[in-house]
Amino acid sequence: MERTPLERTGIEVSRLCIGCMQASGWASSDEVRFVRTVRHALDMGLNFLDTAAAYGDGYSEELVSKAIAGRRDQVVIASKFNFNQSHPNGVRLSLEQSLRRLRTDYIDLFQQHWPSPHVPLADTIGELERLKKEGKIRAIGVANWMEPEWDELGDPYRVDSLQPAYNLLWRSIETNVLPLCRRYNIAVIPYSPLCQGLLAGRFKSLAGIPNDLRRSNRRLHPDVFPRVLEVVKVLNEVAANYSKTPAQTALRWLLDQQGITAVIVGASKPEQVEENLGALDWPLEHVDWQRLAEISWPLSAELGPWDTLWGWHPKKTEKVRLELYKATDFHCTG
Repeated sequence: MERTPLERTGIEVSRLCIGCMQASGWASSDEVRFVRTVRHALDMGLNFLDTAAAYGDGYSEELVSKAIAGRRDQVVIASKFNFNQSHPNGVRLSLEQSLRRLRTDYIDLFQQHWPSPHVPLADTIGELERLKKEGKIRAIGVANWMEPEWDELGDPYRVDSLQPAYNLLWRSIETNVLPLCRRYNIAVIPYSPLCQGLLAGRFKSLAGIPNDLRRSNRRLHPDVFPRVLEVVKVLNEVAANYSKTPAQTALRWLLDQQGITAVIVGASKPEQVEENLGALDWPLEHVDWQRLAEISWPLSAELGPWDTLWGWHPKKTEKVRLELYKATDFHCTG
């Protein structure tokens, strides 16, 4: 089992993190199976779980508490608070609510889920620093921060980890953010490493997309999907050379990227945990790693800081709202 420190925090984690978003809201969500799957992952040696208040409005955290009952000391828990709770009082309240749902008195890694368009990031991080001093959290994390957020904060050392969307089909962090994290020893924990099943070869056509969050995935748009299939074709060829699945190979590509600490990967049943474990304890040859990098990069070359896999970002949405407001001929008051 590959394990590594969560960079300068010293917290040791497995290099695969169990993503718990699938506890609620997916076509495959099932409470009993989810708990069984998480317990199986722990039995296999994984020790890192990622959840959030937003996943099922806290339901994921409640199921995680069931899955780890009697094993809290064996598990590193990462959770996230909503961006609209980024004011210091909201951060503290969110933590207390997560602690109750998780039935624990501390959270190992507490993360801002998205940057707030209204609350200065320094205010949010300042409250997280106070919670860390109080022993209620062990490390400070952020998710979905790009160049504007790091520029606004100014001092990257105040943050212990970053959770970005990152996979072969979505590589916008590579230009500036990943080098920054390497420079400041910030742990990088990518989510959506298989681009919601695309890199596992799950979708041969657009007809089979489940009726859930995946329908808003920008890589499943009709004008982009043919180019995605070209990447998946090369991924299949590389995977065959190692007698691995495309999913295992896509995960390995991330794990072999300098600066990646652990990769968050979901599983809806124990068998998927077994398959995911096949990404560990072997390297991609550099020529194959580079081949995948070159075929996939054009899809990401023009992505901007607030472009997201689902076409939504709280700061981008707010910017559009303000621009529309300013462009209006008159404004109602009262």
